[in-house]
Amino acid sequence: MSGLFGTLNNATKGLLVQQSAVQTTSHNISNANTEGYSRQKVTMVADNPYTLGGIGQLGTGVRIASIDRIVDPYVNNQLRNENSSLEMYNQKSDVLGQLEGIFNEPSTTGLNNNLSKVFASWTYLGSNPELATAKTMVAQNSETFTDTLHHMSNQIDNLHKGTVQDIEKNVLDFNSKVTQLDSLNKQIFNMTSQGQAPNDLLDQQDKILSELSGIAGVEATYDKFNRVSVTVGKQEVLTTDKINKVSATDAGQLKVNNTNIEITSGTIKGSQEALVEIDVKKQDLNELAYTFATAVNKVHSDGGKGTDFFDLSETVDGNYAASIQVNKEILNDVSKINAGKNIETVVGGDGTRAQAIAALQNTKLDYSTNPLELKYNATTMTIDNQPGGSTVAGAYNDSVTQMGIVKQQSDNMVDSQGSLVSLLEARRDSVSGVSINEEVTNTITYQSVFEANSRIISVVSEMLDTLINRTGV
Repeated sequence: MSGLFGTLNNATKGLLVQQSAVQTTSHNISNANTEGYSRQKVTMVADNPYTLGGIGQLGTGVRIASIDRIVDPYVNNQLRNENSSLEMYNQKSDVLGQLEGIFNEPSTTGLNNNLSKVFASWTYLGSNPELATAKTMVAQNSETFTDTLHHMSNQIDNLHKGTVQDIEKNVLDFNSKVTQLDSLNKQIFNMTSQGQAPNDLLDQQDKILSELSGIAGVEATYDKFNRVSVTVGKQEVLTTDKINKVSATDAGQLKVNNTNIEITSGTIKGSQEALVEIDVKKQDLNELAYTFATAVNKVHSDGGKGTDFFDLSETVDGNYAASIQVNKEILNDVSKINAGKNIETVVGGDGTRAQAIAALQNTKLDYSTNPLELKYNATTMTIDNQPGGSTVAGAYNDSVTQMGIVKQQSDNMVDSQGSLVSLLEARRDSVSGVSINEEVTNTITYQSVFEANSRIISVVSEMLDTLINRTGV
């Protein structure tokens, strides 16, 4: 179309396009603080020209080619992966912090201090075998020691149970988000197949994918309609036509379609790695309780001839720390504590056996799942040092130190990974984030063009008035 009406059409198009541009700018500004929002940009192109015979082509104004979502898929994918690792280290560090709190070392109420009091009471009994109060002190300090072991074992079990429950909760959350993604896939397909750009839906898709990856490291692939398929542990959990639910076992292991899967990052992975450390510390505590009790019993009973000081008979599944207790016969009658060498006849002033038990604090023993047999010398009332062994306090301190090292490593990774994630977030924001100054500048530009097009319409209106009403045409 040429002539005044062609010009009017051009100006009208200009008004409508600038209106859409201002609306998009307004949408950007409104969502400047919206998590996961990617700024949008109106791409304008010259509309198809009109061919005027014998002259050439005349412009027909402007049109919107697209409203683009400004993102860098590579940065988004990298950020998703690194944030998944950050969530893993955060979770592991948090659980290990709780585990450290259970051991509570060094402190005046920790197991190490109680162990020292037990050996000190045996030393005191060795020097004062005739005092009933010395035997009472041995019994009471030993009972406090076993109570501390019971409490620690119970707390570790509760932490283990709570960590597994966290995994189960995260699995439910994971499945819920997969369902949300499936719903988004359908909406995105409906719009894309009609040639529309579902920018805000794609932002929601990215946000949920990031949340999914934070729970359990996932891999995402897209089809030509921007529908996403999700894989976790090399097993498909979402495709364009089906959903496979993730489940968790009582041990915190993940399954998809009854197949065990191994994940490499995410909150659940952090919990799984923490569970390993929890189990190790529980085993360390059980081995310490068993070896210590067995060694004391060997000396106290003179190699099994007399009464055991500690009772391990109620132990189930190797949970010695939860079941160890001072022999009830001794608690009821502390005179049954063997302080002298002769366990059948009490000899006044003989505290050599009590001294031998006190000396166990310097004996190097093997603390393992399959401990070496303790070699007891009845003459000297001693137990031989075992190859590669350590003292009771040394074994316990080694366990606590190893736990501290693992916790520190996790904390260091949290700091390092946090810095990397912050850097990637800054890169993403530099691409996809909304700049208020830029948007305000764009608004002024679009306003100026809108006003210019409005002026053209006014001019054309005056020209048409002249043409129609003043020329007599």
